[in-house]
Amino acid sequence: MTSSNYILLCAFFASGAVLAAFHFGGLWLTVRYLPRAVRPRLFFWSGCLLRYGVTLFVFGQIMKQGGAPIASAFIGFYLLRTFALSKYCSEGKSLIGDSGRKPWK
Repeated sequence: MTSSNYILLCAFFASGAVLAAFHFGGLWLTVRYLPRAVRPRLFFWSGCLLRYGVTLFVFGQIMKQGGAPIASAFIGFYLLRTFALSKYCSEGKSLIGDSGRKPWK
């Protein structure tokens, strides 16, 4: 592999991480604003279709480039997801607020 191939793989890794930020950020916004929505079903399903549509479309475009780019993008997606889960969803932390209930296990 040449150095330009490594740079491209790093770019695909970064695109996977950006895609994960979009996907899970959109999920966070959906969960955050769902109780205040005028039409919650429409809000939920439109947000879900938008997030999954963009995610699948981008991964489909990356898949056309070959196996190494899609693997690199998936690794970036997965690592950002894992980092976000460990940082924001560990025991004792809540993004939504304390509801007074016991933590879910």
